[in-house]
Amino acid sequence: MKLRLLTFITASVLFTTVHAQFLSRNSLPAFSSSWGAKVGFAANATYVTDAYMNGHKITEYTQDTQVGNFGTFLLRLNSRTVFLQTGIGMSYTKSCFYMDTNSWDPEAESKNEISCAYQFTSLTLPLQMGYHIVNSPPYCMSAYTGPRFRYTPDKFYKVQYSNLEPYNLTDSPIELTIGWTVGLSVRIGRQLLDFEYEATINTVSGPITDLNGIDPAPDFRLNRRLGMMSFSYGIMF
Repeated sequence: MKLRLLTFITASVLFTTVHAQFLSRNSLPAFSSSWGAKVGFAANATYVTDAYMNGHKITEYTQDTQVGNFGTFLLRLNSRTVFLQTGIGMSYTKSCFYMDTNSWDPEAESKNEISCAYQFTSLTLPLQMGYHIVNSPPYCMSAYTGPRFRYTPDKFYKVQYSNLEPYNLTDSPIELTIGWTVGLSVRIGRQLLDFEYEATINTVSGPITDLNGIDPAPDFRLNRRLGMMSFSYGIMF
């Protein structure tokens, strides 16, 4: 008897909630637009997909998760249930990781650790599609996903390799990279809170060169991608 009563109460609450949400959505305009801006910070992590030193594959690396920041102007095109979101922004990203160049050899008795620290500033352009899970003004909760394009000029990119003497290695950025985003957005009135994860699809840096020009040059190849967990606060109009 208690189980039936509990089931009836749960079903009644769910029906009332869905019915109220349906009526609330129908009271909204079929199409609307909004714009705004948000600022936030992101925890940046580096993922090494391939690393080779003098023909040997490096299999061990560690990373330091570091915090960057960003700002974005947003434009949303809304229907009652879905929306498209774009805009333009700027982000500052930094990260550091360490690799053991002896990790390819299971008989190696010691580590030979090198480090790479880099930071860069990028222009960003999101192209995202979302779904309004709740859309009852002034409350709105939405899930969204889609690509974000990043443009990083060479002059806004800095990198430093350590513990590779006598070489002085450097690389240049892949100027245009694409990241895929998954996020949750909560809006209360004009205030907006976004929680988002982004992973770059392509590598973020190009070939490595030795500035000292030592012959023979080291055969060091590295492909790395970024993962970014971010939180932001904004205002929508």
